[in-house]
Amino acid sequence: MSESEAPKGATATGSVGLDAEPTAEAKRRTVRSLLSRLAVSLGIGGLFIWFLRRSGLDLTPSASDFAHVKWWTVGAYFVLYTVVHYFRAIRWAHLLKPINANVPTRRLIAISFVGFLAIMLLPLRMGEVVRPVLIRQKGKISGSAALGTIAAERVLDGLYVAILLAVALTFVPRLPLEGVMVGNFAVANVPRLGYLLVLVFAGALATLAMFLWQHALAVKLTRTIIGLVSKGLADKLEKKVSDLADGLRAVPDPKLMVPFTFETLLYWGANALTMWLLGWGCGLPMTVGHAFAVMGVLAMGILLPSAPGLFGAFQFSVFAALLMYFPREVVEQQGAAYVFLMYVSQLAFHLVAGIVPIFTEKLSVMDALARGEK
Repeated sequence: MSESEAPKGATATGSVGLDAEPTAEAKRRTVRSLLSRLAVSLGIGGLFIWFLRRSGLDLTPSASDFAHVKWWTVGAYFVLYTVVHYFRAIRWAHLLKPINANVPTRRLIAISFVGFLAIMLLPLRMGEVVRPVLIRQKGKISGSAALGTIAAERVLDGLYVAILLAVALTFVPRLPLEGVMVGNFAVANVPRLGYLLVLVFAGALATLAMFLWQHALAVKLTRTIIGLVSKGLADKLEKKVSDLADGLRAVPDPKLMVPFTFETLLYWGANALTMWLLGWGCGLPMTVGHAFAVMGVLAMGILLPSAPGLFGAFQFSVFAALLMYFPREVVEQQGAAYVFLMYVSQLAFHLVAGIVPIFTEKLSVMDALARGEK
């Protein structure tokens, strides 16, 4: 196949970055980067723990905090959380279609679950690169095009959940928040940050739309500017920019966006319902509206740098959300059990669902990270 015959999303001008085979040096750099980011993330996690303990919010609830727990709801939460992530995984297929990515459903789910585990466990969002690298197929799907689909998914997810959070913040009554603190953080800031998040992701979507509209100009500028330094590098980066634009082509296509949006709403809606069920099972006087608010604040909070396992940012975000609606004494008891059980259940799911496909599908997370470092 000639360069002119290369399919959409394929790399025709050589392999760089996500499409290159990782060298031994790239793997060594990946290990060094992982260790340095791990050190930083552990420090950030320690700061979150200090914040929470200073506020009297316990990360390890006492036995009495579990007195109100209906334990069957914990099992139900785990099962339903699995269903939630099934929808989270399969909707990616709609974004992959424009780059000729006809990936079998089993492999799509397997790669997605490994990617979700990497995002949760690896420090400072380092795992974001895993899914696009693992889905790539030589001569068919380039890593850059797959990365474009992840960018579209992230922006659309952020916008959808930010809108859901804004609606919950507007219509679900809150307690007076003056003087309510988590460490040095005023909980009264949460609603303002929630509304700001809508503007941030709306702006990100507008940026993607502009890039799609003017991607030919972006390609031309890449060739012109980089070509002043190296014509060979300009050729390769030109292809990467073009591939990235290909990965975004599902966004303006209603035949792809309608089912993607439907499955995304199922994903976020089911996610909120599982949070409500677990909250009710822990003895919290939680409504579905409260659950949407908790889900939105959590989604906003884990955008922050955190320790491996999202530890610290996860607990901080859920506690801050609960303090908007429930008295502190309730949050310190039933709320502490809720945060603990939700975190442990999610971590257990991602470990099981993510580790099994690594062996059954022969997927290498280290190779994916090494490509991402190039």
